[in-house]
Amino acid sequence: MAAMAHGLQPPPEITLAAARQCVAPLPQSTPTIVMGSKSASRRALLEAMGCTSFETRVADLDEDAIGDRKGDPHVLVRAIAAAKCDALLERHFASETNDDVVLVCGDQVVTFEGRVREKPVDLDEAKDFAQSYSGGACSTVGCVISHDVLRNTRRVDVHEATVSFGAFPETLVDDILASADGPIVLQCAGGLMVEHPLLAPHIKSVEGGVDSIMGLATPMLAAQLQHIVEERRAFEEQCPLVHPRLGPVLGRPNVARGRWAVVGDVFNNAKPASRVLAKISAEAAACAAVSPYQKGGLASINDVRGALDAVDLCVSPRIGAREVEALADRGVRFVFAQPGADSAAVLAACRRRGVVVQRGCVLVDEWPS
Repeated sequence: MAAMAHGLQPPPEITLAAARQCVAPLPQSTPTIVMGSKSASRRALLEAMGCTSFETRVADLDEDAIGDRKGDPHVLVRAIAAAKCDALLERHFASETNDDVVLVCGDQVVTFEGRVREKPVDLDEAKDFAQSYSGGACSTVGCVISHDVLRNTRRVDVHEATVSFGAFPETLVDDILASADGPIVLQCAGGLMVEHPLLAPHIKSVEGGVDSIMGLATPMLAAQLQHIVEERRAFEEQCPLVHPRLGPVLGRPNVARGRWAVVGDVFNNAKPASRVLAKISAEAAACAAVSPYQKGGLASINDVRGALDAVDLCVSPRIGAREVEALADRGVRFVFAQPGADSAAVLAACRRRGVVVQRGCVLVDEWPS
């Protein structure tokens, strides 16, 4: 009461509850999100943004082997977050499905005077770390990545938040370490648990957002997702989904009856790619079976010998976009994209490389007589 009477503001709260109260909302029409983090606070903040249903997947990486802890912390968090994202894409999204999701990954480090501070190695270092913050400040530097799996595009941003402290009482550090939560300090980067109740009265200011300190700058994530929503909307307006009976690929008899390759899980009879292979093999002059999932044999368009008139894609968007680059490099001008393989990423690659593409299903679309 006395502090308020003199016009002083109470110290800011650094708690998960306070962070949840100031999150930015998710944009409308946000795609399904997969959170690439095991952080409970990041998941709680995503829920507070309005995402009530999402998957959580964790990259099994040796983060200590990535980046330079003595270098620029902004570069470090970008490198670690990107490694997490790449590992999850390789492990979970290289399947024959239409991955209509956005993968959200991140990383965060604690810095003091511009240098990264790891977890304290022992109690003495924890005390030294904590005491150094008295009357000073420490910061968190974090990275947020939003990877649109459908279009294979990525947004990467770095955020920073700073906590300033008043002078600590002589016994504060010992009191924190002796408390019930004291042992947790040894597991905290920088040796500081900023949400510890004994520390709360000594916090002078927070710059950059409490949510950022808790591991997820929600306004930054919301802006990334809004950009993805707008990109998807613009692309679909330019390239609507149509299934013509005789489209730009099958409408050319010299192409439809020419030499083809089918890229997909073509040797698995339970997959549509095997039926697509049988259909094209019966209609075209020749058809090569390309399976990225099979050891040995043709794993890519690059492995097919001789000229090709057209390629049928029956694979995930990531593999499909990669194969478009390969077939364009060898002069193939026509692509037929099956459902699930006709993603925005594949269509964008075709447009960029000047490849004619038809979206549809060769099991349904009419073949020229």
